Amino acid sequence: MKHPIQRTELKTFYYTPVHCPFCGVRVMGADPADETRITACPHTLFIAHDMAFEYRSKRFNENLNLTGLSDKEVEERWLIEEGGVDGLTNKVNLVDAIKIAAYEPEPSPYGSYYGFAPFE
Repeated sequence: MKHPIQRTELKTFYYTPVHCPFCGVRVMGADPADETRITACPHTLFIAHDMAFEYRSKRFNENLNLTGLSDKEVEERWLIEEGGVDGLTNKVNLVDAIKIAAYEPEPSPYGSYYGFAPFE
C-alpha cells in the first residue's frame, strides 16, 4: 500500500520555528544562542534547504534507496533526476509522514523542508 508524504506549506509565516508534530521537539533553531543549530528528534526524516540537506535519517535514506550513495551521488540525483530537494523529498513513502515546506516570499526562490514520520 502506498503512503505518500503529506505536505503543508508556510508562505507568510515561513520563519516560524518548526517542531516535530509527533513529539514537539524544536528541530531548527533549538538553541537560543545559535538559531541555526539543528536538533533532530527520532521522528525527523530530513531537514533540508534548496541547496543541500542539513540532516538525512537512516529511514529517509532507506525509503528513497539512498543508502550507500555518496553525498555527491545524492546531490546529482536530487538536482538532476528529481527536480531539486523539494522534488526528492516529495517521494517519501511512509505511513503518516509529514513534510513542512517553508518558502521565503518573492523575489527569493529560497525554500526549507522538514520531514517527519511516526514509528510503525
